[in-house]
Amino acid sequence: MRRRLMLLVGATTLLVLAAFFIPLAAMVATIAADDEVTRAAVEAETLVPVLVREEPEVLALSLESLSHGEPYRFSVFMPDGRTLGAPADRLPAVQLAQRGYSLTADVPGGREVLYSVVGRTEGPIVVRVFISNDTMYDGVARALITLAALGGLLVLLGVLVAFRLATELTRPIREMAEVSGRLARGDLDARAAGGGSVELMEVAAALNYLARRISTLITRERERIADLSHRLRTPLTALRLETELLEDPSERSRLNASVDTVESTVTDAIKTVRGTPDQPAQCDAAAILSERMDFWTVLAEDQHRPVTTEIPGRPIPVAVPAPDLRDAIDVLISNIFSHTPEGTAFAVTLTPEAVLTVTDNGPGFADPTIRRGRSGANSSGLGLDIVRRVTETSGGSLTLSTAPSGGAQIQAHLGTPT
Repeated sequence: MRRRLMLLVGATTLLVLAAFFIPLAAMVATIAADDEVTRAAVEAETLVPVLVREEPEVLALSLESLSHGEPYRFSVFMPDGRTLGAPADRLPAVQLAQRGYSLTADVPGGREVLYSVVGRTEGPIVVRVFISNDTMYDGVARALITLAALGGLLVLLGVLVAFRLATELTRPIREMAEVSGRLARGDLDARAAGGGSVELMEVAAALNYLARRISTLITRERERIADLSHRLRTPLTALRLETELLEDPSERSRLNASVDTVESTVTDAIKTVRGTPDQPAQCDAAAILSERMDFWTVLAEDQHRPVTTEIPGRPIPVAVPAPDLRDAIDVLISNIFSHTPEGTAFAVTLTPEAVLTVTDNGPGFADPTIRRGRSGANSSGLGLDIVRRVTETSGGSLTLSTAPSGGAQIQAHLGTPT
């Protein structure tokens, strides 16, 4: 916007100056030529007394004396055909002057002033004063250069004023863009100060209203989630008491572990909505994946599923809290158990670039698109959305494709800590 406004003002100023200076330059040249013609005519009039009374020889001496120090060339056409002074042709304008007319005429190289003197018995005498173009327009070039410099100064001044004006106009826009960026990054307390034109103040007010509305909606959503999480504690407590009544120690231990997992998830939800997470926003992806694969490998053996695992032997830090990464890994692998028949092989790999790939030999995806809430067989449609949220929150991405075997392939590009 700033550049466009500067170009607009500069071009407009240049056009206005051109419309003014072009006629002015022509007028300056015309005035300079008229001044020289008037001066030449005055010089020619000084010869009138000499032309009327003196002999041709005396006239020649007078012309020679007059030519010294003058930028003009003087010629006198006598009635008998002789030419005194500077040689000159008898052009049609000279013939007209011999009839008693005084005039000026353009000739090659300049202009001639013809002055007819009547008073001799032989007939009219014509005084010719030749003015060269260099003499006639002397000083015009300097005047035009001065005008051009003045015009350039005015254009520069206009551009500077436009720059200042554009800066004042764009400052509120830049501030609102900065506030929008802060809101997008999660700073819901950011507000636009406003300023500038009435329209910009209205936009700033609308942006501030939007920010307040977003804050209100998020607060309400957090309150609902917190309320739901607290309500879940009662049935979880009852479920834990029920599991304690089981006689089989292994079954009781297994169910207690599941209840602990659900209770931990509820606790994390409450802490998240309160804005008090106790988990660091990063973890070792290699260690978490090894831990979860130890769990899932046992289940895979029970269903006769061949498992291939490739995990780097060094830490792979990622910008994901450990519980979130565990949940994402569990979602990806549990989908294989839920949507492929027993005996279907799968592979889990983690690269040093923090790319987690899960591939199976099942039927693959009918529609490789992640859409929250779209359900398939025995699915709420929320699992892959959880994985997508985890990867995108870390600064990464989630890609669904078809494996070379025809099965499903999911690549989670996890973001790394900065």
